[in-house]
Amino acid sequence: MSRLMSRFRFELLALTLFSLATHFVGYLDYPPGLGGDSARLAIHALDFLRRGVWPFYIYHLEAPNPLIIYLQAPLFAAFGFNRVMLRGVAVFASALASPAAYVACRELFPEQTFARRAGLMAAIGLALSPFFQVFARNGTEHLLLPAMELITVAWLWRGLRKGRWTEFALAGLVLGLSQYSYIVARGFAVALAGGCLVALFADRRLFLRWRGLVSMAVIAVVVIIPQLMLFIAAPHTFAARTQQSAGQLVFSLPDPLRLIVTKLLYQLLMLGWGWDTGYNPFSGRPLLHPIFFVGLLIAVIVAVRASAAHKFLIALTALMFVPDLITYEGLSSSATRISSAVPFAFMLAAVGCAVLWEWLARRSRYGWLVFALVLGASIESQWDFHHRVIPLAMQAEGLEWKVSLVEVAEADYINAQLDSPILISSSEYQRVTLAFLLADHFPNRASGVILPLSDGEAVTVIIPAAPDRPTTDGPPAGYIPDQWVVLKNGAAYFLPPLPGGVQLLGSPRVIPASNGVAAATVYPARWTGTQPTVTPVSSASFADGLELVGYHATELAPGQPVTVTLYWRRRQSLPADVQLFTQILDRNGNAIAAIHDWPLHGVYRVRAWQQDEVMPLSYTLNIPPDASPGPYRLIAGVFDILGHDRVPLQTGEDVATVATLKLPLPATNAQPAQLFSAKLGDTIQLSGYTLTPAAGGLHLDLFWQATATPDFDYTVFVHVVNANGEIVAQSDSQPLNGQYPTSIWSPGETVLDERFIRLVPGTHRIFVGLYRWDTGERLPAVVDGERAADDRLLLQEIVIEF
Repeated sequence: MSRLMSRFRFELLALTLFSLATHFVGYLDYPPGLGGDSARLAIHALDFLRRGVWPFYIYHLEAPNPLIIYLQAPLFAAFGFNRVMLRGVAVFASALASPAAYVACRELFPEQTFARRAGLMAAIGLALSPFFQVFARNGTEHLLLPAMELITVAWLWRGLRKGRWTEFALAGLVLGLSQYSYIVARGFAVALAGGCLVALFADRRLFLRWRGLVSMAVIAVVVIIPQLMLFIAAPHTFAARTQQSAGQLVFSLPDPLRLIVTKLLYQLLMLGWGWDTGYNPFSGRPLLHPIFFVGLLIAVIVAVRASAAHKFLIALTALMFVPDLITYEGLSSSATRISSAVPFAFMLAAVGCAVLWEWLARRSRYGWLVFALVLGASIESQWDFHHRVIPLAMQAEGLEWKVSLVEVAEADYINAQLDSPILISSSEYQRVTLAFLLADHFPNRASGVILPLSDGEAVTVIIPAAPDRPTTDGPPAGYIPDQWVVLKNGAAYFLPPLPGGVQLLGSPRVIPASNGVAAATVYPARWTGTQPTVTPVSSASFADGLELVGYHATELAPGQPVTVTLYWRRRQSLPADVQLFTQILDRNGNAIAAIHDWPLHGVYRVRAWQQDEVMPLSYTLNIPPDASPGPYRLIAGVFDILGHDRVPLQTGEDVATVATLKLPLPATNAQPAQLFSAKLGDTIQLSGYTLTPAAGGLHLDLFWQATATPDFDYTVFVHVVNANGEIVAQSDSQPLNGQYPTSIWSPGETVLDERFIRLVPGTHRIFVGLYRWDTGERLPAVVDGERAADDRLLLQEIVIEF
């Protein structure tokens, strides 16, 4: 027994070292490339370390997947925010799947002679498979799950064999922790339960271990109590990844059976023909080489007369494919997500190969050839990947997950330019991969409302060759951003839009990407920007502690974008992440432009803002070309991501009115037929009018001007009085039938108010004036220094003849 245990330990250690070696060779050999999800999780770790934000609910993943954050955080704290630490956790976790598969096979089939052989082949296959290594290079969190799945299975079956409470307890602990690794882990828990039921009915003696199974389940539930509390408080988080616009349950779609069959076909193709992620040039070969695929078929065929453990493994493997079958992200191989099922597929394939090995060994001396073929095919797949797939992918003009400044940052160019402040566009910094790559030298993030630059200060400006595009596309003509992030003194400062904020100097220098394509241009420059005028906003305090304190907006124009900058302040700690929304409403309350935003794409989320820090957030909204002149209401609000509801204001409303914007009247060349100089109140004057007789009445054009913006929306009245002083016709309405109220008039602006008044023949006098609709109080009307009677202006007397 001691010799067997020693050999087991030796093989386990050797397989662990072998798997670590193959994974870290890939880590060094593959192109850099970080995943956006993994970089964003690393930014959450930065928030956790720097700002004490506990990232239990990870918004951008629509799921509570915080385990990798807490694993990476101490590494970042000790060794800095670098790619080695970010990718290292995923690489190590992925490598552990290989020895874990070996242990799981030994525990599943301890009484079977092929257990060791199956374990060795499964471990070697996983160690040499490029599948997990490709994802490990991105540092993605889903690589934590395979090893945890296999360890759970190993402890579970060790408990079923030995009947000891400790094994079941450890299985429950790992199962519970796995639920915080990746959303598909919820499917693993269901699949594990299904596999256990199959095993129990295949071998009734296992029912004797029911107490152990119950204890495992109880411990797992205790571990996931925080997650269960979240699911109860916010039910949408349980299946949030299937409720996004990019994914949903197939049962909510037409013809779900066709979708399931099609996706099943893609799963089989990925296993035995070729896998294609669609966005990863390193895919192409099948997940299982031909020897393993044959072994998988053998394992399924012999299942009828196999042991309970064998049937458990088949059921578990099959059920792990179900989450992908019932979720929909498109009908293509690139939308097929089966990584959580792959370790069990490898184990099942290895079991089939081990059965074949044993069958051949009983009939000849060449059973070992099966192992040789598995080893040779696994080595060939690894060799092909390194010597054919990677070089072919690297010959492409641009790696599609790359963007220009990310490549520049990966080459550590930006981090080497620390002798002067660095300016990069805000849109580039909001690429979370770039933000992470800069976090080691610029770990602090702050508002730039108080400018961190002085007028005339020397700066270095880095402009990407292809902003918001892959590196192979050309840049927009004359691209110079006006919204900057300043990298200075270990901090990234977010500035509001400042057109003309920099003056480029000297000769620019081009920085190439790793594939030789121009990635960015570096300019010496001088800072010339000043803060824009901020208009205060009152009564905009939200119940969760956010407060809107000011805004700045460019002018509205039909068919043109408008830039709105909102200045937010966090008065207290926020209980959860929030989104912010901004809308421009017309007079009927309909939104003509809107944006729903996760602030700064998560690189500096609201929960991480410093208390009382004022943050400028800018949005560009497109005004429809058919928008009519008049007032538009700019509103803003806060959306509670967990509660899936708007956060109310302290006053009870669910949105804050930021300001009234206006779309000005188009310029007109019309001139009044009669000049007139009359003042109404302190801010409005009538500069002229035109009276034109028409069938059934007359047209009246009033030329109004504002000397200052009026405080109220005044109503224009036109009285037509006969010879007896009686009003025989009148027209009371706000200018342009209420579409262009006086409260939005600008100083010096001329407003042409056209009216048609129906009249009967006769001699009439025409009076006009203004009054407040709510009180009926007329504005004082003054002509040539004298106040008009009844505060109404006599335009002229006119004779109407039909």
